[in-house]
Amino acid sequence: MKKKLMIGMALALCATGLQAATIKPEKSVMAIVNGTKITAGELTIKLWWQNGAAALSELIDEKVILEEAARLKIKADAKEVESRMVAMFSSADKAQFEKNLKALGWSEADLRELVTRQLTIRDAVMSVKKIAVTEDEMKTFFESNSEKMITPEAVDLRQIFVNTRAEADALLETLAVGADFAKLSALKSADATLKKNSGSLGFINKGTLLPEIEKEIFALQEKTYSTVIPTGNGFSIFYVESHRTPQPAVFEKVKDELKVAMLNQSLSQKLPEFAKELRLKAKIEILP
Repeated sequence: MKKKLMIGMALALCATGLQAATIKPEKSVMAIVNGTKITAGELTIKLWWQNGAAALSELIDEKVILEEAARLKIKADAKEVESRMVAMFSSADKAQFEKNLKALGWSEADLRELVTRQLTIRDAVMSVKKIAVTEDEMKTFFESNSEKMITPEAVDLRQIFVNTRAEADALLETLAVGADFAKLSALKSADATLKKNSGSLGFINKGTLLPEIEKEIFALQEKTYSTVIPTGNGFSIFYVESHRTPQPAVFEKVKDELKVAMLNQSLSQKLPEFAKELRLKAKIEILP
């Protein structure tokens, strides 16, 4: 899947589902320790002392780059902004995503404005610093790093997850008499996503699971299922649809992702340099 250019941790968080505590008024009580209250205001002060200088510096960099982008009439492409918004909302449970936004005190319009700012900063840095990657540069990089780009061994995996060992054992007996694994997961899994996807996890690369689970799963033959395995707060049964052997990288298949990675690397190097140049020309007052 083609990856997109992305500057800033905020976008990455949005893309995977925001995890944040609800923003509360300064005097709101966040915790009580032996009868003593800790307020949101105290938490804000603590966070400021820990991270305030770095956060302020980042905001200053953002401000001077956005002002320069406006001067140069550089704007984020509206179609790309909308594409990012659609991707973020479709990559996670929409209701949960909206709930997480609300917890931050954000609306969809706030998120769109954030995406617009981040893409404007990206485009400004790329334009002014003339960041580009040629086909020859990509091929040279590919030839030097192709061994690192091998697609690892993987299994196309399904899972049934339930809360108790007794439930799992009963399902194992049902499978033993010929029940369809996918249908059983859709009916019995305690996890909503597994129910929706009939237990499908897609291809799981070797090296991404816990060693004790991975050893059993990768030892399974195709179209066979595992024993009951404790996972998280419950118990699982896994089913291997198929095995995929390690695949060598093919330039034509990875060049889009390779281009993005190389551009991102250049952006990460050039953005601080660009911000520093703009700061030297700006009037900045840090108030006590």
